[in-house]
Amino acid sequence: MIESKFVQLDETFQTINALDFDVSELPILVAAINQCFDDVEFSYKKLSRLIKKDLQLSALIFKLVNSGVYRRPEIITNLDSALMLLGFKMIRNLIFSHKLKALLGQHNPSVQASLSKRWIFTLHHAANTMELAKALYLDKPEEMFLAVIFSDIAAFILADKISKKDININEKQFYEKCDQYKYNYAQKALINWNFNPRIIEMMGQANPPCHELTEMDVIELAYSHMKGDKVISEQAAFKKLPVSAQLTHGRQKLLILKNKEQDIKKMVASLI
Repeated sequence: MIESKFVQLDETFQTINALDFDVSELPILVAAINQCFDDVEFSYKKLSRLIKKDLQLSALIFKLVNSGVYRRPEIITNLDSALMLLGFKMIRNLIFSHKLKALLGQHNPSVQASLSKRWIFTLHHAANTMELAKALYLDKPEEMFLAVIFSDIAAFILADKISKKDININEKQFYEKCDQYKYNYAQKALINWNFNPRIIEMMGQANPPCHELTEMDVIELAYSHMKGDKVISEQAAFKKLPVSAQLTHGRQKLLILKNKEQDIKKMVASLI
């Protein structure tokens, strides 16, 4: 009897998950930039010297700082000025979202279009999460942005491994499996990279129940808002929101995020 593709997919995920985690090392420039952020003697000039080594990243920073998001009266052409205007938090988000896509982009061309589409959705999810966290006056919304960005590690790595095993799978089933494993894989990768422990800890909130609003609750609410396929007021995370934030647009959207849609679109467009 021929095994179904879903059974093959399920067994492949289980096998991969049981093995020692295998993920590419961070590119040297990314590791250097990450170290620069953590340096007690951090300066924008020092960061600028590192970023100038990557012309594509420099161009992306200028694209963002001169976009409609910041509504500057004049064009910024100096990288030091651009970095100071964007600020520490936005620069970090921009660098890691840009570099993560490049780092994990070595996948089979047959799934390129699908993964690119998912990546754009992930950027929107990350931006919605950050805006919701800001609106709720939570600490370090940029770390929630990065948690969502890094959650796509599972999709990129597993797409590679599935294609190498020559398993043709249903796209919907594949992404359901990716979503099942995504925070587990992201945690493993960030531990391997000796990355921000706060984000690693945040991802560990994905399973244990908690009566207070957690970062993962915010991430899940932003996801539900974007998908718009469930009654959001019926979700456990929604009931943890302050009463002032429990206003919905229709039955599937949070009003507090609905009002931020244009700013979110501009931000995502500048990151692509």
